[in-house]
Amino acid sequence: MHPKLFESINAGKIYIPGERGLPEYYPCPPESDDLLFYIQRNQNTNTVVYELNRLHDGRINPEFPINVFWLRFSEDCKVQELNYIQNKLAYGYDSTQINDEAFEFELVSYRKLKFYIGKDKNGRYRAYTKINGTMAIISNFYVYVEDFGLFPDVKYIELYGEDMEHETFMYEKIYI
Repeated sequence: MHPKLFESINAGKIYIPGERGLPEYYPCPPESDDLLFYIQRNQNTNTVVYELNRLHDGRINPEFPINVFWLRFSEDCKVQELNYIQNKLAYGYDSTQINDEAFEFELVSYRKLKFYIGKDKNGRYRAYTKINGTMAIISNFYVYVEDFGLFPDVKYIELYGEDMEHETFMYEKIYI
């Protein structure tokens, strides 16, 4: 038996080598009421963060409901805006307002997934999508890419979240 598998079973967790790509040592962005989700990649620990974009009165900005930026863990957690290409081809989004408190959006790099912003049962805004066919609160993504020239080749993405109804962990790996 693989030593890590044995250790994990003893710790109450099951670890299957290679089951999930997200390294355990990757740091997470700090929790905040406006944090919707984040994306991490296999190239480094730098993280793309998606937060609510609020107006001065606290309402969500209907034109740009999400503020997207880099959290550069490799540079003392420096915050950096996406550049034009990252915004238009990789990490940007297009959104449609459903009502004053709900939005639909999709990431420009993978339009097959539809996401929604709305309030959870505690009144906190969250991002939702389907994971394995079940609506879930999304927490983070992991993207595995291979670099071949100017544009990286995405091999798969992993979605992590929580089932809305049962509050259980959800995971899905999507091969691109």
